[in-house]
This record gives sequence, C-alpha cells and structure tokens, in this order.
Amino acid sequence: MPRANKPTGSLGRAVIRSRFKGQKAIGIDEGKLHTTDTNEGPNWVKLQSVTQEGDLDAFLHTAELAGTEFTAERLNLKVVQDTYQNPYLLSEKEEEETLKKHAENQSRLTVPRRPAWDTATTGEQLKRREQESFLNWRRGLAVLQEEEGLLLTPFERNLEVWRQLWRVIERSHLIVQIVDARNPLLFRSGDLETYVKEVDPKKKNLLLINKADFLTQDQRRQWADYFDKCGIRYTFFSAAIAAQEQEEEKLKLEKQEAELLEQREKAAREGNDDTDSDDDDSEELEGDDDAENIALAKDVENVELNDEKSNTKESNPEADDDTADEHKESDKTSEADQADEDDRTRIRTTTNLLDLLIEEAPSVEDEDPATNPNAGKLMIGLVGYPNVGKSSTINALIGEKRVSVSSTPGKTKHFQTIHLTPSMVLCDCPGLVFPTFSTTKADQVCNGVLPIDQLREFTAPTELVTKRIPKEVIEAIYGIRIRMRSEDEGGSGVPTGEELLKAYAIARGFTKSSQGNPDESRAARYILKDYVNVSTSLGKGKLLFCHPPPETDEKEFNKETHELQKYLDLQKKLAPTTRVPSNALNYIPPAEQTKVAPRGPKTQALDTAFFKAPTLSANVAGRDGQSFTRVKLFPHQNMLKDDGSVAAPGGRRDRLAMAQAAAGATADDAADGAGKKHKKGKKHVKIRSGAGYDYM
Repeated sequence: MPRANKPTGSLGRAVIRSRFKGQKAIGIDEGKLHTTDTNEGPNWVKLQSVTQEGDLDAFLHTAELAGTEFTAERLNLKVVQDTYQNPYLLSEKEEEETLKKHAENQSRLTVPRRPAWDTATTGEQLKRREQESFLNWRRGLAVLQEEEGLLLTPFERNLEVWRQLWRVIERSHLIVQIVDARNPLLFRSGDLETYVKEVDPKKKNLLLINKADFLTQDQRRQWADYFDKCGIRYTFFSAAIAAQEQEEEKLKLEKQEAELLEQREKAAREGNDDTDSDDDDSEELEGDDDAENIALAKDVENVELNDEKSNTKESNPEADDDTADEHKESDKTSEADQADEDDRTRIRTTTNLLDLLIEEAPSVEDEDPATNPNAGKLMIGLVGYPNVGKSSTINALIGEKRVSVSSTPGKTKHFQTIHLTPSMVLCDCPGLVFPTFSTTKADQVCNGVLPIDQLREFTAPTELVTKRIPKEVIEAIYGIRIRMRSEDEGGSGVPTGEELLKAYAIARGFTKSSQGNPDESRAARYILKDYVNVSTSLGKGKLLFCHPPPETDEKEFNKETHELQKYLDLQKKLAPTTRVPSNALNYIPPAEQTKVAPRGPKTQALDTAFFKAPTLSANVAGRDGQSFTRVKLFPHQNMLKDDGSVAAPGGRRDRLAMAQAAAGATADDAADGAGKKHKKGKKHVKIRSGAGYDYM
C-alpha cells in the first residue's frame, strides 16, 4: 500500500501566518533603525508597558515625540574628547568644587549625642530618648546627602556601639583620639572634641598621630604647623617602633640573664673541682668580705673626687664660675632648640608618651569618693577608627600584650579598662567609623574604608594610585615597564589604571582562565593591598603615600619619600622579555642593565653533566686496513664483536651460567633422543626466554 505524502506545512507556521496576515514583511535593511522612523509594529505592541528603557531607546523615543528628523552617519568618526577621563573619577574642576562644598558643610558632620538623664529617669525612658536622638542624627545625615549631593563614607549605624563611646567619654578625664599619620584629617572627628567639652568643660582632648614613622621630619613639621595654627593638641607616636624596642630590650635582658647564669654555673664547677664543701663556705664568706671592701673603696674614691672638686672651686672660683656659666648657656640654648623641635615633631617613646598623658590630663584630686567610686584615678579614654592602632598603642604602653590585636573591624566589642598603675587606668573604646566626606568610592577604597576583596570596579582606585605615586617609583618597586599612550594618542603623561594593571599582570603571569588575556582584576587586588596595608616603616614599604595638610601640594609633600623609595634598595630585577612580537600591545622591552649573577661550581657541574654529549665508543680496526666506526650506545650492542661474532661473557659469574646452561641442554637432548622439549612449568605464569638481554 503506498505511503501517504507528508504535509509540507505545520500548525505553528499557520498560526503565525494568520496572526501577521496583511502586514508588510520586514526587509533585510529595515531591521536597523538609523532614523526616527521607528517600526511600531502591530497594535498589541503599542499597548506594552514600558517602565525602563536604555539610553538609545530613550533618545530615539524623545526625538520621535519632538518630531525631530535625523539620519545617522556611517564610517564618519569624530573625536569628541582628545583626553582620557575615567568615568568613575572626578575631573580637576569637579574635585575643587566638591572639596569646597566639604569645607562649607564640615560643621554638619556630627556625632550622636546622648540625651540628658537623671536619677529619676527609668531605663525604658532613657532607651526611648536615645533611640529618638539617634534617629534624628541619622535623618540629618540623610538630608545632607540628598540636598547637597555629597558623598559620605560608610559610618557606624549600630546604636549599641555609640553607647560604648558615650560611656567612655563620661568616665574619662582625657580623651585621646588616635589617627593614622598617612591621612590624619580623614580619621579625625572635630565634632567629637566639641562633644567632650559639652559633657564636661574640665575634660581635655589629645590627638595621637600613630604610625608617625611613615612621615619624614619635614612632613611632621608641616603637620605640626597646621595643628598649631588650628589650636589642636597633638603628638606623634609609633606603636610599631615602641613594640620593636621593647622586644629588643627583652631579648637583651634574657641574654644577660643567660650569661650571668652561665657564669655562676662555671664558677660553681670550678669551686667544686678545687676545694671541698667547707672550703666553699669559707670562700663565699671571703667573697662577701671582698665585695664589701670594693664597695667601701669606691665610696672613698667618690668622696676624694668630690673633695678635689670642692678644693679646686675654692682655689679658683672665678674660672669655675665662668666655665659653669658657659656650659649652662650652651646647654640652655641647645636644650631649648632641641626641646622645641622635639616636642613638636619627634616620635615619642612609651615613657615620653606616659609623661605627656599625665601632663595633659586634668587634676583628679578634687573628686568626691562618695559620688565617684573611681575618684583619685586618672581615666584616659582611647577612641579612633578600626585599624589605626588603638590596641597596639595600649600594648606598647603596658609593655606586654594585654589586648588582642586584629585587622578585622569590630574586634573589640565593649570598652575595656586596663590598669597601668594604681592611679592610672586606660579605657579602650571599640573601633568607631565616624561619618566623613569623600569625593568618590575609589577614594574610600584607597583610604581603607571599603574592603578590597569585595571590589567590583578596580580601574578608578588603581588610577588614583598612579596619580599619587610617580611612574618611576612604581616601576622601580615592581620591576616592570609601563607602556603609556603618547600625547598624540590622547595620553596625559601619567599612566592610567589599565596600563599599570596590564603591565603588572603580564610581568607576574596573571591571565584569565578562558581567554589568556591579562587578569587585571587580580593585579588590582595586589596593588591596592600594597597601597593600603603598608605595615613597615619608610624604606621597606611598598606604595607609601601620605596626604598633606590643606593648601599644600601633594607632589612636593611626598617628594622626599618617593626619592627614598626609588633610590634605596628597591631596585628589583625587571620583568623578562615576553615571547610576543614587538608590535604587540602586551610586549615588554627587555631590561637594558640586567645583571646576571655568576654561576657557582655546583651549577656549572650540573650544566656540564646535563648538556654534555653522550660518549661514543668506536673501533678503528677495519677491513684491508680501512677504519670504520661502530656506535655502542646501548648495552645490547656489546653482545656482538666488531666482526659480528658473539662476544664472550665478561665476568666469572656469566661464564659459569653459560656452562651450566650448556650442560643442562646436553642432558635434555640425551634423555629425549630427538631433542623434544616439554614445557611443564607453572601455569598462568609468564615464562621469559631470556634471549637478547642475558649478557647485558
């Protein structure tokens, strides 16, 4: 029976034809819209709800509503802007205007106040008042952001953390605000000092500039001039240097104790070898007498020296007075200059810092023990951002680790009290992020406010690094060559973030898994962490940049630092020449002055053994006096002689094995008659003949 023909059409195509019946088909070139004559389509398309549309769609729709007709031009490129500007950064003019707005609204950056309360206030009433005060403070900052269009850094939004600050301020007599020396104004809250005076006019404030070893002498002098001009009490300190000195002192004491113990043991061994126990007792008594005699002799010498000085003074009082006056005058002038310079710019030690804290703190003698249980004790509160070194400063003051140190914000949950002396107590407040103005989010990343590992847009922060640190310094630190665009191509003479990231990624071998292109995101994380997490002092750091005081040029302020970074022992080996064509975008030229380290004897011996050609054994005896060469590289080639005959075994063991094999073969042939052999070995065992490699 013949098979029925399969229908050519289908139900789906029939439905589509009936739906668009009577409509004009779209041509090949009609799919691209180059004018405002948009293809609106059927009526059901016109009734679609449009809540969002792209920039191009919005532009075409607006032009259509306005009745504007235009035609797009193809293959006619026009340069709109000849310089490159990162869209995530502000231009110079916009940055100046933003900084001007910051200065005008600086007084509106406040900290939340604790509402008034007394003994009649209940806990629920106080809690409600604190929540209302905190809510009003949050609303004020929100209005500042919406009306003025200013960008604020992320700040603390947990009321319980601010309550810890209120308790520390109420208990402390001196509030020490710790800031980072690389950007003191960012981490300093001026309104906090005002709030301290509002709580009690007798309380005092002190600005502790930690990590001052990052600043040079001239940089500290400029900051000192600025703080003196503003009337801010300040001091420079470095918790890292203090901890290092304490560690060295501890090791020195341990070494001295070990040496003293060793001397005592040695003396005890020598005493046991020479005399018995009775003699040891007598020697100990005699040693005590000798020690007393030596002490008395030293006292007598001191008395005689004092008598001689007094006699010379009586004999010639004028000369002595003149010399004394000269020494006093010189000492006064040198001490005055040194004290004036040291007090303003020196990095204080722990002892000097404790003396300053006692000097700056108000008197606590007039406190009433009936109302204050801590009367007579000096309370010093330490406040600051996370990771500015509060816990490290406390450990340096104590001399041992009493407070846990961590780079994670929020490590300290509640305020802690540490007793330095019976009359001095330290109050450690949890790390607080105060609200501060910021120009862009890239600036927040470079200041360590936003986490680097959660970064999505990395070109803007990296470009800030290239603007702040010269290109020569970056190349010297990382050992790379940054290829920049020329001025004809739109370059500005400063490498962009992408140019730095590409050079770093190629030099380190960071590539994307599926494409093979330079992994700029991974390179950005390394560079930004080197910029933010500078954990060592000057000369050993990575990318060190310190913000100058207001109205000071950044390049001039960091000029000495960058020169030291460039010309100290930071010259590293440049990146090797990549195996790409010289005209490629990711090509790095070879280093001009790359020094090759000399090879040692072990390296030379290893290279000689590896690259040495194999030894060929040859025989020059040939036919009719003609020489020939036969290669003997492998062991089985030694089984034959040069004439083709089988070579005799070399050793005694091999000759015995051949004799036993021949004797066994003769006995088998005699028993079987015809020489037939039956292989009756073990089953499922591979039997090897042994031919070919028995005489190796």
